[in-house]
Amino acid sequence: MKRITYLSLIILTIAFGLAFSANAQSSKEQKSKVALDGYCPVAYHVLDKAVKGKPEYSSSYEGKTYNFVNAKAKKMFDKDPAKFLPAYDSYCATGMSMGKKLKVNPKLFTEYKGKTYLFSSKKAKAMFDKNPEKYIKKADSEFQKLKK
Repeated sequence: MKRITYLSLIILTIAFGLAFSANAQSSKEQKSKVALDGYCPVAYHVLDKAVKGKPEYSSSYEGKTYNFVNAKAKKMFDKDPAKFLPAYDSYCATGMSMGKKLKVNPKLFTEYKGKTYLFSSKKAKAMFDKNPEKYIKKADSEFQKLKK
């Protein structure tokens, strides 16, 4: 009888551990799908600054969740998402001009001719800002190659 009780306890412990692990993984997957590390894409464009969005104001678009600073920003995005999405699937614009998909620091951005460009480093941003047309032309070409 004691063996059955101990065996039941072990099975319950394992089942609880597996359930907890699956729940933690699911939560981690949801968090990883939040685009721009939670920064609001509308704030880049409208406020010209990097501002963390709030999860209560979020929208999903093309498999990613975007957080917004308020309901008005969410409504603007929902009306025309493409207008507010950063260039090059949110990869570093300078890196993209070299054919590289570099993860960005969402606090480093430039608004240029109505489009948001993100950067991996202050140096990459400074390079882009000196001659945006040059980097955009190269990045556009490289991005098209990577999409094929």
